[in-house]
Amino acid sequence: MQTETYSPNNDIAEIDRQEGMHQVWMLAFSLSILQIGFGIVTPIFPYYIVALGVGGTELGVLAASFAITRILLAGPFGGLSDKVGRRPVLLGSMIGFAFANVVYAFASNIIVMILARALEGAVSAGFFPAANAFVSDMTVPENRGTAMGYLSMGNMVGFIIGPTIGGVLAQFLGIRLPFIVAAVITLGTFMAILVLVSEPKHRTAAYGDRPKISVRKVISNNTKAYSALGIAMFANMFAMGILEVAFVLDAVERFGITPIEIGIFFGVLGLVMIVGNVAFGKISDTSGRKWLIVAGSVVGTISLLFFLVSGDTVDFIVAGSVLAIAISMRGPTIQALIADLTDKEHYGSIMGMFGAISNGAYVVSPLLGGVLYDMYNTSTEGLIVAAAASFAGAIVGAIGLPSYIPKLLKDDESPLSHSNTPETL
Repeated sequence: MQTETYSPNNDIAEIDRQEGMHQVWMLAFSLSILQIGFGIVTPIFPYYIVALGVGGTELGVLAASFAITRILLAGPFGGLSDKVGRRPVLLGSMIGFAFANVVYAFASNIIVMILARALEGAVSAGFFPAANAFVSDMTVPENRGTAMGYLSMGNMVGFIIGPTIGGVLAQFLGIRLPFIVAAVITLGTFMAILVLVSEPKHRTAAYGDRPKISVRKVISNNTKAYSALGIAMFANMFAMGILEVAFVLDAVERFGITPIEIGIFFGVLGLVMIVGNVAFGKISDTSGRKWLIVAGSVVGTISLLFFLVSGDTVDFIVAGSVLAIAISMRGPTIQALIADLTDKEHYGSIMGMFGAISNGAYVVSPLLGGVLYDMYNTSTEGLIVAAAASFAGAIVGAIGLPSYIPKLLKDDESPLSHSNTPETL
């Protein structure tokens, strides 16, 4: 029988259990404030585009410019958070995000809008990998899915409130004021993080004497699992890009829905995801990650096909609610499984890499959705492509995702020490 030796990791695991969730809740609260600012502008972009005299392709470029800069910088900023800490990267991101919204408010042409959107993507590239890595630092495998669910819940609280506020402000006070409001709310997020969130104190202590291992080595030890997770994450975000560009334009042009109705639509999606993220996060902790991700991909496919036969706002909301359930099944579960497979020393870098994959989907899908809409004057083709991507994610997940991950790693072990054997994969 192997004798266990003492390691700081044993103490870290116990501290994570007791203190980690408190820090996660604080970060989730801060993220909800940020997402209120981010969500305020969601119902406004189609009308801003019309006011500037451009069309669906330009709206797709606008949306994609955000993702392009996040793709380029998510990995480097994630790695930076591994080196200098999570909190400095989170705080710096907030300042840049607020500034980008001020630029939006005074933009007079589409070029300035695209540049502001690219700046917003650049600074936000630091926030989300650092936030996910922070949660990974402060949790252990038994509660990691739940914690990722809480973080996603904070994200969705803002996603509900933001579009609703934005729709009302745009309807009655014009399309520029919401950007100023978003900047102010973002500065509120900065203060919340400054006051409520502290750097994980034990993040580097346990790894100070460990030989450095490259990110490439981390990936190579579980190539099959990481590849399947990347495809699942791509498919999850791809649907949202199609909805926000092709479907929203289609709904405005063909069905005449108003900014308030768009706000309600995204608000209902967010409400469903608030409940679903926490519920499915807990389920993934107790019942496993793999088949929840696969089932979410199948449900996502069904929801996108339902959009094809929807003809009014009620139908849209029902289809969107089903999609929200699918996203809730996949989102926090994917993040938790990534953390399960990854050494804490590399959380920021790996989360940044997957953030780049997610944003890659958000480059391709808005551009493709906008072009297809301009070609066919309908969102049908874009929705079919999104459904196919979601179903492909289900197939790849069923084949490539690991069915079992050890619940706790001993102090002398890491995910790097497990090869792709039937026991771990």
